[in-house]
Amino acid sequence: MSRTIEAIMRHMASPAPEIIPHVNGTEKLEEDVIIKKQRYVWSEARFVRTMSRFHCDVRVAYNGKEVDGKNILDLIALAPPEGATVRIRAEGPDAAKAMHAVAQLIQSSSDQNHSVQ
Repeated sequence: MSRTIEAIMRHMASPAPEIIPHVNGTEKLEEDVIIKKQRYVWSEARFVRTMSRFHCDVRVAYNGKEVDGKNILDLIALAPPEGATVRIRAEGPDAAKAMHAVAQLIQSSSDQNHSVQ
């Protein structure tokens, strides 16, 4: 086999799976959520505390306005009323984990509502 063909074949070989880069390592997920507030500010604080653990951008949108989901003042200023639908968007390397945490927050909130009644 000639050196030219060997060189071409080396360049055609795909890299090992560990070396294949992800497309800039980001995920983008969105979900609509219905607001169920139990106490003023506590829901927002719990959301921010949970989202701050993740290395992704979290945005919350309501009524044409979008805010930082990791900033409690932004969330309080957004002021969606109980029963309103907000859109939560997570974009970054662990967006799926952040959205899973949102689902867990919703589930734990529902569990608390059922246990109080």
